[in-house]
Amino acid sequence: MRPFSHSRLAPLFSSFVATLALFAAPASAESVLLTCPGIVQAQYSPGMTNAPRMITSTASGTFGPCVGVPLSLLSTSFVAGGMGTLSCVGGSNQLGAQLNWSDGSVSHLDTSILITVRPLGEVVATYSGTVVGGRFQGASVLITFVLAQTQVLGCFTEEGVTATVGPTVLTITGS
Repeated sequence: MRPFSHSRLAPLFSSFVATLALFAAPASAESVLLTCPGIVQAQYSPGMTNAPRMITSTASGTFGPCVGVPLSLLSTSFVAGGMGTLSCVGGSNQLGAQLNWSDGSVSHLDTSILITVRPLGEVVATYSGTVVGGRFQGASVLITFVLAQTQVLGCFTEEGVTATVGPTVLTITGS
């Protein structure tokens, strides 16, 4: 009688695993339809002036209570950073961002930001993009900020507007 050999089982096991992989059900994305109000603050370096220039921007904030599905997600925090050509009268920027959900899960975002300024000096920033990693990968993201300038005359100075803060709405949709 021949002794038992693990080396003879390895090819059989590999074939079995390969066969299972062929019949495995495709992974499906988790459905999401959430709207979350919040507060976000943004910083600009160098500050935004009336003339467009390359600016590094960072933002952070919190959102909640969230309404929609999944019902288990009550809130999220937000951090973002990127660089682009911005001014007090408009501009655009590419940002990487992260949502840290109340259940401990994380969504990584790739977003573009479009900034417009309203007559009273408030900055309206719209982040739009996609979840590129983590929870809800492939979902669409829209974040709209109305950021009040506390430095009303800052656009006319060399230093510029270095910070804004205000109410925000996060919407994330996908299946």
